[in-house]
Amino acid sequence: MKAISLVFEYDFNKQVTSGRTWGKTGYKTKDFIFEYSAASFATFAHHNPGLDHEVMTDDKNLLEEKISKYNVDWSGLKIIDASSKIQEWKKHRYCFYPAMMHLKEYEDVSDQLIKLDNDLECLKPLQGLEENTDILFWKHERNVNKGREYWGEREASRRAFGTDDYQLYNMGVTGFPRGDKKDMIREMVSAGLKMSEVDISNVVHFPERPDLKVKIWSCSEQTGYCYTVHKRNCSVTTVEDYIHHHCYGFDSKKQCVDSAKHLLKR
Repeated sequence: MKAISLVFEYDFNKQVTSGRTWGKTGYKTKDFIFEYSAASFATFAHHNPGLDHEVMTDDKNLLEEKISKYNVDWSGLKIIDASSKIQEWKKHRYCFYPAMMHLKEYEDVSDQLIKLDNDLECLKPLQGLEENTDILFWKHERNVNKGREYWGEREASRRAFGTDDYQLYNMGVTGFPRGDKKDMIREMVSAGLKMSEVDISNVVHFPERPDLKVKIWSCSEQTGYCYTVHKRNCSVTTVEDYIHHHCYGFDSKKQCVDSAKHLLKR
């Protein structure tokens, strides 16, 4: 199993124009992003000593400083300075374009591949997932057509794919079985980009920001990936018994930090 992650300084203005209006409230600062990322990775190293975990980042020194606070086996961790690539990716108008390009970097990996967001908590060893032949997601959320129309997701999906009737999974974890995955990853990325190009400003509405109109469905990446899984009729295994995703609520990233406090050096 090869695990991959991405850690970088977010463009909060671009998050707003991509529909993630709460970005600054939730992610706060660059330093905090790197702090909860290190905490998250520490929980994986703790339960999976020597885990092959490759992290691309735009500030290698800061991430190394943050992870040095934890007393875990980091022998499998490799931190890659990808500053130039990430800066280029961040020029795109969609705030999650870097995440899609990051996944595409690993399309040629033949081993089992698992993409880990930087706000996860590993609950137990991942051995039970090794050699799983399904697509892995964190957990099932709902059918896309059960979402609220004013979010813009259903509008973007219908116009991009001709349907909004398929299952939506939370992709805080996204895993692929051993073997060729290039076509699958390319199709997923293409679908996410296609959704992000649909102008949803005619339907989108933010109760907390009624003055704001945006053109992009903020989770086009996730919904596009799920449509591809649906289109290909892939089997899915959810991994919430192994991993918790600290993604619900403005203070959820602090919970990510708190979850690793017992791993800090004394």
